Amino acid sequence: MKRWIAVVLLLLLVLSGCGKEIGETVPNEWEMMYSCISLEVLTEKRDFGGFSAGPAGDAGSLRQLVGAVLAQYPQGFPDQWGRVEILLVGDLTGSADFAGGSYAGFTQRTEEGWRMVLDAGRCDAGTIHHEIAHILDGILTEAGALTEDEWMDFCPSGFAYGGGDFDDYPDFFADAYAMTDLGEDRARTFEEAMLQGSGVYADRPALWLKLECFSRAIRAHFDTALWPDKAPWELALG
Repeated sequence: MKRWIAVVLLLLLVLSGCGKEIGETVPNEWEMMYSCISLEVLTEKRDFGGFSAGPAGDAGSLRQLVGAVLAQYPQGFPDQWGRVEILLVGDLTGSADFAGGSYAGFTQRTEEGWRMVLDAGRCDAGTIHHEIAHILDGILTEAGALTEDEWMDFCPSGFAYGGGDFDDYPDFFADAYAMTDLGEDRARTFEEAMLQGSGVYADRPALWLKLECFSRAIRAHFDTALWPDKAPWELALG
């Protein structure tokens, strides 16, 4: 009898998430696994300072994708990121004087922790891994666990972010976007490791060293007691 009562209560909790307004979390199974992560669905236009977005519409598929991506990370890891608000939106656009154009997602620092904004029409698994990498980068940089000088040792001599032709540096960057700034370089390096796994940087030693540097900083800073011998991104290191 107690088991049936528990099942009924859980069902009522899940169903109570339907029709929530912006600012309220939408409970479901994967969110119950992470005490520091909340998920919201935007129902009206909102400005984020440099970005704006509209209602997400039907965000069910993206909600499932977020859950599937988070499940790839080691047990207990997401709850070490601090408070993370994941907001599902539509028509995510950068302002003309900031970034311009349409975007699949972005991450920003908040007083409480981090906000990850994902466009329901453009976001894919790579986008989510990319934005998670920005959170990890921010945490590690603020803690002094990652430094610019060490990272630049793995870039071409004399290189400066924001310039250069990718065709001149195919072995040093995941793609042209990674050359935008140091944060995007780290995020794209990590994203490709999560998406492609073993051997992705086997023939590009500079990128292998970047991923190894990022991985080493993660291992040194976070509690890894419950982790496997190799985290998913570390599989790309061989």
